[in-house]
Amino acid sequence: PEMAARQLTRTGLLMTRRHGFTPSAICEGRSLSTDHFGHDGQAADYAVYRPKYSQEIFTLIEKYHEHSGMDRDLALDIGTGTGQVAIPLREQLKFDRVIGVDRSKAQLEHATACDGVEYAVGDALEIPIDDGKASLLSIAQAMHWLPLGDFFTEVRRTLKIGGTFAVLGYAIPEIAHEDIQNEFRSYYVNTLGSTLPVGGPGSYWDCDRVILDSGFASVEFEGFRHVSRNWVKDEEKTSLDAHISYLTTMSAYRTYLKRNSVDKGGEDDPLFQFRDKALSIMQHDGLEELEIVYPYFVILAQRAL
Repeated sequence: PEMAARQLTRTGLLMTRRHGFTPSAICEGRSLSTDHFGHDGQAADYAVYRPKYSQEIFTLIEKYHEHSGMDRDLALDIGTGTGQVAIPLREQLKFDRVIGVDRSKAQLEHATACDGVEYAVGDALEIPIDDGKASLLSIAQAMHWLPLGDFFTEVRRTLKIGGTFAVLGYAIPEIAHEDIQNEFRSYYVNTLGSTLPVGGPGSYWDCDRVILDSGFASVEFEGFRHVSRNWVKDEEKTSLDAHISYLTTMSAYRTYLKRNSVDKGGEDDPLFQFRDKALSIMQHDGLEELEIVYPYFVILAQRAL
């Protein structure tokens, strides 16, 4: 029965019996049965505008995994989205097979096709693979949605002994212009309530942004060994409109619009109010692009006995 529950069947996308991420303990009172990343147009924007992990991040993963002596038979990418991590696991790290799992069918419909990479609609707490089959399991910008104890148990179940567990993510990007960054910080903290308790008054997040922005600094990786925590900062120049398009993919922004009956791009849209302020500053200073600093992190660990 347990194998049957996890068995993969093919209907265009790989499907599992149980769909949807399970609510996180740090998201008390919230449900993740709703697809927070499947809003109209959001999945396509996610694929285009979300930050892309740097080459250095994947080099760190590759060196760690190589040092462990583990094979490269199968890699699992949980919360795969549009395949931002699944593809490099196949093309750069040369895993024989990669399975990207996500609860959002809309995200997977925009995923990048790649030989040797399969995509599955599935649950992070019921990963569609038999025990001890994966050589590496990654999760990128998604672990803050999950009950960590339960998720760690499932990671240990699916990984081979000594297999690599890679947690990737990024804190909120910073704008390298003090006045514009101050305006953005006001929007991020005061409007979205990013430092407030999840579910409390003034918070529009369904999960804890503080723990994500810290790179899970307070989290103990029980049942794993040789834990390595790494930060990599990447700078990029981009247009204001491209940066705004990225910010529209945030689930808290969508929640704010819905909860307050605000039209996207309308005069009451706080993100576009920030855009107008930033544009005014850029015009005053003669700037055509923004310099954005992306703080990426990768936590690496091995499954213990």
